Amino acid sequence: MQVIRGLMVDDEERNQRRSTARLNTHFEKFGWQVRWETKTEPDEGQECIRLANPPYDVVLVDLLFAREDLPELIEPRGLELITEARERSDRTYIIAVSSGDESMPDLFDRARRSGAHHVFRRYEFTQGSLDNSPAAIVKAVREHLLNNGTVRTVELDADAEDPAVQSIIDEVGEPTLSQLYSRILEAEGAETATMRLTYLTPGASGAVVCSVAATTPGSPVQRHVLKASRDEQGLVHEAEQNARAAKVFPALLLIRQRPERPVGPVNGWYALGAPLPDHATTLRDWLAAGPEQADVADVMIKLFGEGLRAAHIENRELDTPLTELLRFRPLRRRQVLQALEQLSPALVRPDGGGLSDVKELTRELRSFLEEGRPLGVPLSELARPTVTTYAHGDLHGGNVLICQGHHPTPVLIDTSAFARLNWAADVARFGVDLLMRSVDSGVESMFFTRFQAWRELALCLGRRTLAVPPGPEAALVALSWLATHLDSVCPDAAEPDRAWEWHVMLADYLLRAACYPDVPSPKRAVALVAAHDQLREVTKLLVP
Repeated sequence: MQVIRGLMVDDEERNQRRSTARLNTHFEKFGWQVRWETKTEPDEGQECIRLANPPYDVVLVDLLFAREDLPELIEPRGLELITEARERSDRTYIIAVSSGDESMPDLFDRARRSGAHHVFRRYEFTQGSLDNSPAAIVKAVREHLLNNGTVRTVELDADAEDPAVQSIIDEVGEPTLSQLYSRILEAEGAETATMRLTYLTPGASGAVVCSVAATTPGSPVQRHVLKASRDEQGLVHEAEQNARAAKVFPALLLIRQRPERPVGPVNGWYALGAPLPDHATTLRDWLAAGPEQADVADVMIKLFGEGLRAAHIENRELDTPLTELLRFRPLRRRQVLQALEQLSPALVRPDGGGLSDVKELTRELRSFLEEGRPLGVPLSELARPTVTTYAHGDLHGGNVLICQGHHPTPVLIDTSAFARLNWAADVARFGVDLLMRSVDSGVESMFFTRFQAWRELALCLGRRTLAVPPGPEAALVALSWLATHLDSVCPDAAEPDRAWEWHVMLADYLLRAACYPDVPSPKRAVALVAAHDQLREVTKLLVP
């Protein structure tokens, strides 16, 4: 039973009894109960509104009251109550009713301008009225309170000790999350009594991404990825991209969004939902948990060898030169140069990057950022059309979920960046993410002691010579598989005149990684140096 609070201010107790009875009948049909407070004097009503904590969910006021000094005269004291209620909370649904007065022809318009959501004449408050019946008014109240997150129709269960989960609840609010999820379930023809919220992965541009399990007595547990954002158009774009990607990627590889458009708004938030397989976790968390080496190789085969490979190969097209695709936006250039300025002192310290100086590195990176080419490489060498194909566009360990079981299986989420990109884009993005966020992901990433090892790993990835000893951490197994199977995943990598493009794409994503504020400084620093190393590899390949 959903309980809400209501205030009714009317100088006739008979009207109070009739109105509350009629409204309660229809609230009860939705499983709601209203705890009414009733007042006959506007001053008492104002005091109740002012002191209510939390504010009332619904306020119903008569517009006209007899003057205390001249009872034969009436005045529109209800307008004051409407203004008070609106200023107290924009979530309160305000209803104004009156029989009207010929001397006040604009009374109802004034009530609306003061903030009343619904205004009607008393004789219209009947079952036969289309817009002003008790059923219509209750429906409007319910939609208002649900849409602004005041009430929730689903009980939310979350770990009170998990700071990531609690940050989501603090940011979005329990009623808002429950109502967004209710709408997603409603679109699928399902209902739930309780939703279990767990943290899944960070979202981009202010979005919140979490895992939600819906439980209803006597029914199987339903699990979803829930992505909430205040950016409706961003979610609409993501939904459209998901539909496009579904036409290219294997059905078992991509999690489809249902419903296909965002739900909302609820308190200014919108959401996308997608069915989530049982026991799913992000690839990053799965690798950090230390899976068996054979399972890591199996996941990589399913993700690339059996999944993305066919989609990439079947959609190859000759397109504009790679230099045209690598036009760095002014903001990105500034971010990289700021990162270089910030981290340069650490790069030349013996206990940091160990470089003698950063002059050459700065010069070559600036050339790449401004012109899209490694320093010294003639533009004529880079003018050949490149091969593009459909790509996920943001393939990293947070957008790959692992369905855990006897045979772990990868699935993809968040295809908002789905587009035609260079043939190496997805693999390069994925490889850089492994190096930046999964290799030495613990406290080791906060120190420079592994700087040279990370730099060497990036070089070996670029040269496709990465081999790992028995029993390494899982992220190294994945990185090694990527390096040694690149030719089979992306056949263009085996073409002598395209090998340089692999290094360029690695340099591009390494420079982006250097700008991520949530990546530890030692990793950001090595990203700058590793990007420079990849550009040097391009020079060796293209300049005799």
